[in-house]
Formats: sequence, C-alpha cells, structure tokens
Amino acid sequence: MNWAYKLLALFLAFSLWAVVNFGSRTAVTLSKFVEIRGDSPEFIYKVYPERVEITVYMAERLLTSSITDHIKTYVDVSTLTKPGVYKRRVEVETDISLLLKTAAIEPKEVRVEVIKPPPAGR
Repeated sequence: MNWAYKLLALFLAFSLWAVVNFGSRTAVTLSKFVEIRGDSPEFIYKVYPERVEITVYMAERLLTSSITDHIKTYVDVSTLTKPGVYKRRVEVETDISLLLKTAAIEPKEVRVEVIKPPPAGR
C-alpha cells in the first residue's frame, strides 16, 4: 500500500516539473516546403503550391529554429500511377510529436502534377 502512495507522489512531482519547465504553449506559424513521398522513378512530380503554412502549438521555452527543423510536410504520391493532375492532402511528420501539436495547415490540399518524361536520347 505504501508503494502506491510513493508512485503517486512521483507522478505528481514529475507532472509539476513538466509544467514548470515546459511552460505554456504558444502558437507558431511556419512556412514549409512540401516534400514528395512514395515517388516512382518513371514519373516527374510537380507540387503547387510548393510551400504550405503550418501552425503548431509548442512550449515557449522550446521555441528555437532547431526544434522547428524537425517538422516536415509531405504528400504521398505512391497511389498515383498515371500522368495527370491530382489533389493530395498535406501530411505533417515530426520526430518530436510529444512536444508539438499541429493546429492547422494552409492549404490542406495541394495540386500534384504527374508527368511522364520523354524517352531518353530524343
């Protein structure tokens, strides 16, 4: 029974430490290039617009350019198997998702043009 109180005290202490050290969250808007994922070597891909605005919430104490460099925006083109123009939803990826929360992406969708390149040597 005594262990339960000790674990509860440890959890409360850690929670208080996290609140004090990470502080309040603030909204930050970034402009990011849209990467292409799942591309095929037989096509050329063009994305319009090339950049999107992304708003994330993060702790004020962590607000540095090195943290925001961990945020990536991309479109998955692995299902696009024919030339043409398509709309694809912009996805957000970060390896520090515990510290960041995505609030908004503008635009939410981008236009992807899939082009079949001419044969080599012509």
